[in-house]
Amino acid sequence: MNKKNLTRGRAEQKQKTRDEILETAQEFLKSGAEFTLDEVAEEAKMSRATVYRYFSNVDLLCAEAVLNIQTKSAEELIEEVSELTLHESLFHVQHYFNTLTNENETAFRKYLSVVLNESIKNDKNRQLRGGRRPYAVDAIMDPHRDQLNPTDFQNLKNILTVLSGIEPLVANKDVNGLNNEESKDLMRWALEMILKAIRDKN
Repeated sequence: MNKKNLTRGRAEQKQKTRDEILETAQEFLKSGAEFTLDEVAEEAKMSRATVYRYFSNVDLLCAEAVLNIQTKSAEELIEEVSELTLHESLFHVQHYFNTLTNENETAFRKYLSVVLNESIKNDKNRQLRGGRRPYAVDAIMDPHRDQLNPTDFQNLKNILTVLSGIEPLVANKDVNGLNNEESKDLMRWALEMILKAIRDKN
């Protein structure tokens, strides 16, 4: 197995484990029952250490579990873009995540607040979030990998994550004074300029 496939395989396994924890938490949430991380571990048939590695406290798990209920899987997004070009696929996934954020802004802001609060208390190098955006973007871009050099591929994946979701929306609304549609338009414009620069360079 080459290095790229090995890395991708590990990322997929980590995402699968995280998804199983989230799905277990969602079942508790749907029942209305209070629960602990230890109970999630027992129900998911995982070790306590595994659950604690992904979620350091139950508030963080609950916040992400609520959001995850409403978010399309990478597989669903891949199906939606299967007939699209790379550029069309990137605009599609950006539009999806930014629309999702607009429609669930309060929940995403609360989630971001929980994550930021947790990041102050814990190891700064620890990844506290699930990375749905980079995981989905990587999966969508993978069939087009040969169209870009490795550096451009990685940079484009990372910048699309930056140009989607709650973080740029907060900056655009709270700092730049834009409304939701203006924020979406600005982020699409930024992606268009980046793709044009890459196209012109090549």
